[in-house]
Amino acid sequence: MVRGLHFLLNRHRQTAEYRRRGVSMSTKGLKTAKELVQIMKQEISLMEEFRCNEEKLRDALKQSDWASLSDHMERMGQIADWIDTTEKKRRDAYSALCADFDADDSIPFYQAIMSLPEDMRCECAELYRSLKFTTVKIKGVTWSLDSHIRSVSDTMQAVLNELFPYRKGRIYSRHGKTRTADTEPLVVNQHL
Repeated sequence: MVRGLHFLLNRHRQTAEYRRRGVSMSTKGLKTAKELVQIMKQEISLMEEFRCNEEKLRDALKQSDWASLSDHMERMGQIADWIDTTEKKRRDAYSALCADFDADDSIPFYQAIMSLPEDMRCECAELYRSLKFTTVKIKGVTWSLDSHIRSVSDTMQAVLNELFPYRKGRIYSRHGKTRTADTEPLVVNQHL
């Protein structure tokens, strides 16, 4: 609460200083803010496309459609690269916006946009919330996919352990490194 009051007092002082210097708060940083808005829209669009492809990948995995699975994985790799590039652009635009208002780019996003005109501030805040929500949706789909894969893997491991009990546990070589079990156990008859 004290931090918020401190920020409001500084913002009031900053507004008074802008008026005294004849600088309009509505024009300062407006171009940078518009660039940031466009980049955020692009990033949200890419993240939604990534989420849709991830859902298709999950469905292809459940249906054992390996050709489709491969296609979706390749497409997701491309989209991930585009998201990475867009994320870097967004960080650069945010740093430029903070620099326009002589602020450090480590300040919270909502604090950084307080100096923008109200309509631009509302649009930036809405896009930022949308970006966060899209990230949460991607995490949900990823968790679902991970859960399905773990479930299938654990089931397969349990079946293999029942079918081949001699393969249970870890097997070590003479040098102490993990090695795989042979297909059949070796029995040495010492009575011959």
